[in-house]
Amino acid sequence: MTYGGLLTVMLLGMAVLGMAGLWAGTHALLHDRVPGRRFNRIVRNRRLWGAGLLVVLSSVLFLSWAPAVIGLVIMIAGHVIRPTG
Repeated sequence: MTYGGLLTVMLLGMAVLGMAGLWAGTHALLHDRVPGRRFNRIVRNRRLWGAGLLVVLSSVLFLSWAPAVIGLVIMIAGHVIRPTG
């Protein structure tokens, strides 16, 4: 495989992962559900986790590490903090 072909495959893989992350974050934020049975048991506050995932994905748009770190902290908080109400 040539360098250009490998680069194209990597770019397509990143696009597919980005779209899957966008779908999962939006789904968690709007419907309060995360995909998968096991993952649904691990994440306590699903809407917070979805918002964190969307912030992490926005770091690609801003080309900065700051949104990625902030989004990662929000995602970890979604695993730890129980929802109120």
